Amino acid sequence: MTRTTTTETVLPKDRRFDPSRTPVTEEAHQFIAEVMQKLSAAENRRKKRKATDQALHESALSALICDLVHRCSLEPTGWLTVELSKAALSNGKRRAPFMTEQFAVLVKSLAQPAVDVLELRVGDPHPYTGVRSTIRASEAFQARADELGLDIEHFSRDPKLLGDPLELRSVKTKRLVNGKVAFIADKLPLPDSDRVTHMRDEMTAINAWIAGASLWWLGDFKADKIDVGQRALKRIFNNGSLDAGGRLYGGFWQYAKSTLRIDSIIIDDQAVASLDFAQSALRMAYAQIGVEPPRGDLYAIWGLEGYRSETKKIVNALLSADTMPRRFPKGTRGEMPRSWKFERVLDAIQRYHAPIVSLFGSASGLRFMRDESEILIRTLRRLQSLGIVALPIHDCVLVGWSHRETAKRVMEESFHEVLGVIGVVEVEGRDWRSEMKEREEGDTQGTRGKEEEGDNHSSPALPMNHLVFPFSGGHEVPIAGISD
Repeated sequence: MTRTTTTETVLPKDRRFDPSRTPVTEEAHQFIAEVMQKLSAAENRRKKRKATDQALHESALSALICDLVHRCSLEPTGWLTVELSKAALSNGKRRAPFMTEQFAVLVKSLAQPAVDVLELRVGDPHPYTGVRSTIRASEAFQARADELGLDIEHFSRDPKLLGDPLELRSVKTKRLVNGKVAFIADKLPLPDSDRVTHMRDEMTAINAWIAGASLWWLGDFKADKIDVGQRALKRIFNNGSLDAGGRLYGGFWQYAKSTLRIDSIIIDDQAVASLDFAQSALRMAYAQIGVEPPRGDLYAIWGLEGYRSETKKIVNALLSADTMPRRFPKGTRGEMPRSWKFERVLDAIQRYHAPIVSLFGSASGLRFMRDESEILIRTLRRLQSLGIVALPIHDCVLVGWSHRETAKRVMEESFHEVLGVIGVVEVEGRDWRSEMKEREEGDTQGTRGKEEEGDNHSSPALPMNHLVFPFSGGHEVPIAGISD
């Protein structure tokens, strides 16, 4: 009997429409003008819009076109979620000045066959089974964008439209989304306080510093789905409290595959070093209890040898849960033998980490994230004062290779200042950038020697500061990179 198998196509996850996208090249402006002319012909308006309304109309159209091109450059079949309801586009909720009720009219106009800019799937507002409205670029739209050579390199983001760098979310509740059960948190208003103002100012300064940094992605940005212009960070707090969560999200480096980060990101013409706090959640737990943690790897627990990854996930789940789990938390069993019951693993963890057992099942995880984020903010601000670009990933930072020791010292100092105990920082990476330069110099010297001997058939190697990158459309570009 022949068994047939089918391969399920994994569709790209819908992304929210980004109203901050703006054109920065002549080709991008040309494309917007073409669409605007086509839309005007289809509208056939007898009466012109008021000047203010026309300005909003053009801004909305520009943002839609820019983000549609950006989306299809990285995900040709990807959809964007858009707000079309009056409630979502009301004065207090709109994410950009041009996202008025007329924004919904514009989106629907662009989906008309006579315009053929986008495909529109109108959502269902049902509170339990509802789905969001989504759009994606039409085939004709993508074909014209390809003719003009448009990709993510042709667009930037307007800092004024990136939104508040702070966000407060409610406790997650169970809901039906697109027919599936999901735990969703609502966005809450931030309190008007000096504390919030201070944190907002910190994030604004950090975002401005990273926005002006020289960053490169050494690889195929389309295949890797990377946009080095995606740098704006948002600090997100959870459970309706500014003392829960607070991690930073949004940078392209956070969404890059971990296996590619160290070998693909270039900061200020340098390879990167990755520095992270070793077993930070457990060390924070011991700091809260006021007990010195065991020496060595805190996840190397007697009786669980060989299952460090699974042990780490289980320990962190125990610290995050609001009640003591009775079975393996979802996604934590991994390669542990099926014959092992959860009680066996839990008993081994509790014996090894007896001083902090009271914190298991106490929902301490979000409080630890708050401390962790405060440590990272201090680290980033201090490194910024030293002129060092650092890219944060929760309990980790990426810095140029030559700055790794300074960053390590600053991270350890920040950890001690916040928690009163010593943090352990691990450094990963290698200076592959200098290795490439040394090989480059050796190849160049060898070529010169051959030329002196009369061999003129060898071409000199391309200088390291003029590598060909996918961002450049095949042209030589300075390695110093894009300053967003």
